[in-house]
Amino acid sequence: MRVILHGFGSFPILFYHVIEYARRRYPEVEWAIILSSPHHEALMVSLLGRDNVFVLNGNDGSCSAEEKVLLYPGSLHRDIDSEKRNFKFARSQLQLQRAMNLYRGARRFMARFAPSHALISQVEGLDGKVFLACAKQIGIPVVVPTHCRNLGGIFFSPDDSESLPSYANAGDSTARQSGERFLREFREAPKAPAVGQAVAEDNILSAFQKPLLQRVGLALQRRFDARESFEWDYLRAAFLNNLPWLRDAVWNLRRWKNQRLCDITGLEQLPEKFVFYPLQYSPESSINTPAPYFVDQMRAIDAIRHALPSDVVLVIKEHPACILLRSGSFVRELLHKSGVVVAHYAMPSAEIVKRARITISVTGTATFEAYLLGRPSITLGNAFFSEALGGVCNLRDLRAKIAEKLDGKVDDADIVDFLARVFSVRKNVVFGSPGMAGEPVLREGNVIAFAEGFIQHCRAIDGVGK
Repeated sequence: MRVILHGFGSFPILFYHVIEYARRRYPEVEWAIILSSPHHEALMVSLLGRDNVFVLNGNDGSCSAEEKVLLYPGSLHRDIDSEKRNFKFARSQLQLQRAMNLYRGARRFMARFAPSHALISQVEGLDGKVFLACAKQIGIPVVVPTHCRNLGGIFFSPDDSESLPSYANAGDSTARQSGERFLREFREAPKAPAVGQAVAEDNILSAFQKPLLQRVGLALQRRFDARESFEWDYLRAAFLNNLPWLRDAVWNLRRWKNQRLCDITGLEQLPEKFVFYPLQYSPESSINTPAPYFVDQMRAIDAIRHALPSDVVLVIKEHPACILLRSGSFVRELLHKSGVVVAHYAMPSAEIVKRARITISVTGTATFEAYLLGRPSITLGNAFFSEALGGVCNLRDLRAKIAEKLDGKVDDADIVDFLARVFSVRKNVVFGSPGMAGEPVLREGNVIAFAEGFIQHCRAIDGVGK
């Protein structure tokens, strides 16, 4: 078994500890990694050796004649649009050039290592899309850790559309009991998406954190070493993320300004007949990756209100985190759109969902919560629960789908079947970037659970065991 990893952001720190554990438990597994940036290059080289570490470089245009004629699989333009920050301020031809450089470099390294499985940290932008495209083109099964939202934990998806693995089984009695229990408890007290809890007695593994001034110096050096791809917005974000007190002060000022931009502040003011669209946190992988067309959520909003019957109102609520981040101009524009009512960001979404005729989102968790409450909902992009909701709704079908669901109901038996499938593949793992409160990701037990879950998944898809 030969595993190639994709290391985005600080995920290589987690992977470092996963590999260390796996080498002791499964010495037959070989490892290599493609890094999105050189932040953790030295760390991974110390573990894997120079030949098994590759850093993506959009400015490296070196390639063979054979590589020059390679056609990017899928939609290159769609994958570029999944990018959150980098590439966004470059001219279009430079974007295409850098994207193809990333693709050729990743494909060359992947083909040389000849992996049997490709494990991605997070499909956060173009580098993640390139990694997946190369793996699929070469014929390597991809493994994408996917959050189970309100259920907590993760499962390993075979794609970036959050599809359940083929061995998911609604007939698993233990999983079925878990699904029934979860649904019963959720109906009694709806649970927010679960991030994960630290296990207090577990040892916290090293985060390899450098001092602040050294991190700032290295960030500046990396950006100016790559002057052709230098983007001030990247430097701004890195600066604020390393000075959280300043970042939080800026955010709190924006919240104070933005919270006044609304039409209604209480549940009693909700229209009698309405569809609910909660704004998603964006740009973010949960929307950029599966549905980059809707990164501009005004596209979704206009499509929905144009598809609504004239006696139905569209209620929109800002994401509680984005009240700190999104420009107030976006919500001001909403206040002037016919058929739209803007709810105060602090109004309880669960209560709005209960009162809405339909909840619609691109990939937002609110649609899953509506489904669990037996309320109709629609997704415009791929999420692991989209299939249970009737599949992703194409814009051309939106008017008919809304008309079909306005007075619809959801069968509890179908909900339990779906939950059982998810619980049958769910792993009790906290997957995310190191540095979360309580450091649950780097707890020793969590690292072991992730490594074991990954190996079990690979064996299941290879037919070795289930």
